[in-house]
Amino acid sequence: MRLGFFGIIAVAFLALEIVGIYLIGNRLGGWATAFWLLLDGILGVLVIRRAGAEFPTLLRDALQSGHAPLAPLWATGRRFLGGALLIVPGPFSDLIALPLLLWPSPPTPPARRMAAHDDVIEGEFRREE
Repeated sequence: MRLGFFGIIAVAFLALEIVGIYLIGNRLGGWATAFWLLLDGILGVLVIRRAGAEFPTLLRDALQSGHAPLAPLWATGRRFLGGALLIVPGPFSDLIALPLLLWPSPPTPPARRMAAHDDVIEGEFRREE
């Protein structure tokens, strides 16, 4: 069976996660470790759901303000990957997810301001008698 380079990395990462869970389980106890893993999975699902729900709004706001859609795509992808890593049980995936989730988001682009006199129609006129 050929695993390839990425297969070997995935197996090594999963083995590292299992060892990390074992060590934390020995330190904290079984119930605390189970609670941590359950809470971790629930938080991961919530992060993914929120990122998916916010994406259309962020994309629309960026496009309406004339900005490139790369910033909302990056922010949503980063949160989605962080949530997926929270779902994977283990301390090392959590350590990778934390910087992705805590990375500061770019400021939202300012909304376009309407003109102060939006009821004025510009043009030239000529009075005829």
